[in-house]
Amino acid sequence: MNWLSEDLEASLAMVIGEAELGMLARAVVVAEILDDDGERALAILTTPGLTEWESLGMCRYGAASIEGSAGVDILTGGEE
Repeated sequence: MNWLSEDLEASLAMVIGEAELGMLARAVVVAEILDDDGERALAILTTPGLTEWESLGMCRYGAASIEGSAGVDILTGGEE
């Protein structure tokens, strides 16, 4: 699966660079995968060299950020 992580890193770096958002440092991607049988599964992919501890921290930070935005949407009725 390391080749997949390396391909993911290269693809993300290209997209982020083309969007002029900066340089990719690290990434965690959580993707829902639908296989040939229609079964759903979550795939967690990280850039090479990212430790589980770092991945967990990035996921928790991301979740907290999404929860904050969702809370604002609930309080404002989706209008900022």
